[in-house]
Amino acid sequence: MSSVKVNMNMCDKVCMVKATLRDDGDLNIEIVSDCTDVQSYGNRLKKITVNDAVDYEHSAINSMEMRGNLSPHCLVPSAVFDAAWLELGMISKSLVKKIRTNTVQFVDENGDLL
Repeated sequence: MSSVKVNMNMCDKVCMVKATLRDDGDLNIEIVSDCTDVQSYGNRLKKITVNDAVDYEHSAINSMEMRGNLSPHCLVPSAVFDAAWLELGMISKSLVKKIRTNTVQFVDENGDLL
């Protein structure tokens, strides 16, 4: 099992995404959040295929049927990709241990933090 924690500071919500490789090659996805929209997304997105993990454009992870009311800036779908890639060995665990986190920062036209 591979897990990714999402801290959505903009909306003050937290989410845990877990991906577990199944015997048939698909992945079980578990999403737990204190956001009702994210939790609804998690209730719809219980299983993905390897193709969903690698074909961003056509992935169930991004489909409007799955996303429902998620806002465009929500990081949870990206976290599903990250958890799946980690579980599939497409992201190195040693790299993840080294970087520990990715961030999105808001900057002005000079690149200075707002």
